[in-house]
Amino acid sequence: MGRYAMWKLDDPQKLRKQLLKLEQKLPGELEKALRKEAETAVLLANSRIPEEKKELRKGWEIGSIQRQGETISVEIRHSSPEAAQLEYGSGTDGSLQQGQFMLALALAELERDWPIRLEQSLSALLLGKEG
Repeated sequence: MGRYAMWKLDDPQKLRKQLLKLEQKLPGELEKALRKEAETAVLLANSRIPEEKKELRKGWEIGSIQRQGETISVEIRHSSPEAAQLEYGSGTDGSLQQGQFMLALALAELERDWPIRLEQSLSALLLGKEG
């Protein structure tokens, strides 16, 4: 359901300047938000790694922000092949084991809540409450 907002525009020129400033800052703010989401994904994935494999909680790497047209992306990877085996469900000896899907579940959780967090970030920017 939509929300209603009441705007009183006392100084249109000031608003115009703020919007132009926001337009210049927005790409950097989106990149900052994406990096924060990637860091949160790593924390959530780590929380799903079984205690007996806790050494895998280290080794995550967050790549640089990539832009391709309208798409902004970042790669999250783990340096250990054992992490991929744990994620997707195969053993080091080639046996099949149930996957833990640590990163896949973390990303699904973040994706579900992303619109809310993005709205909060953009509202803070519009109101000049940068974090």
